[in-house]
Amino acid sequence: MDMEMLIGLIGALEKKGVGVQLSVEGQKTVEITVKDKKIDVNIVNPSKIGTLIKELNLK
Repeated sequence: MDMEMLIGLIGALEKKGVGVQLSVEGQKTVEITVKDKKIDVNIVNPSKIGTLIKELNLK
């Protein structure tokens, strides 16, 4: 997943009014919701953020 795909995902979340959870090694790591043009990112498991960024190939 690259940055362009992530931005597209956020746009789709806003249109549908839903959220997404990202997991690393079966452990929920991040929750993302979009409402009224505001993005809410909840880091559930901070110890896995580095791994998540690496797996998503974000820099």
